[in-house]
Amino acid sequence: MSDLVLRIETEEGADDQELAQLAGKLRRELLHLDVDAVTHAGGGKPPPGAKAVGVVEVGGLIVHLLQSSTLLGAVVGAVQSWLSGHRGRSVKLELDGDVIEVTGVSSDQQRRLVDAWIARHALD
Repeated sequence: MSDLVLRIETEEGADDQELAQLAGKLRRELLHLDVDAVTHAGGGKPPPGAKAVGVVEVGGLIVHLLQSSTLLGAVVGAVQSWLSGHRGRSVKLELDGDVIEVTGVSSDQQRRLVDAWIARHALD
């Protein structure tokens, strides 16, 4: 079992309420996948620049999943699909200290970077 941390980033300077709504929408999308759970990130000190309210990191989610290239690929694909058409937004994915930032803009370079990131974490 692994925990994949997602952080929603916006260029528009979204407030905490908007970030919470975005996280809720992304969470609902991810729950359609074969993941164990998707919870709001919380506890501990948020990373520099992250917006937080109380112990919940606004715009942060934790995806609890069995680590496999198929499931990681499905999660990244769902994130990219959720981001499509929303310029100025991205999602940082962190697994075992390895971070990648994805956007809704499809490019060969991003696809190669995502594929390499997934391959580094594949246990299947």
